Amino acid sequence: EVYWLSKIINAESGGEILKGKIAVGNVILNRVRSPYFPNTIYSVIFDKKNGVQFSPVANGNIYKNANSDSVIAAKICLEGYSVDNNILYFVNPKVAPNSWVGKNRPFYAQIGNHAFFY
Repeated sequence: EVYWLSKIINAESGGEILKGKIAVGNVILNRVRSPYFPNTIYSVIFDKKNGVQFSPVANGNIYKNANSDSVIAAKICLEGYSVDNNILYFVNPKVAPNSWVGKNRPFYAQIGNHAFFY
């Protein structure tokens, strides 16, 4: 669990503050618990039911080694710490200003470069 969770945290938010990394990890774990998504970390990351869910899967960055902060964030998430137990989506609005999620899901908060949604 730490292996794949730290890889997606690093690939999506490697340069973010710790709270941003944790929030990305929370999205993955919240999806695992949701009946609308697959039920393992690996299967959430590589879910293609409605298209690729995470750009690092599409561009191959998911296979890069995670930095130590991303491993720490993954462990913190797996120990149960959460910025919110209901966030299911995130997007960097500077990279994807017209994303589906930003137009269709309720906004939670901006943490670093990412906006998080329910």
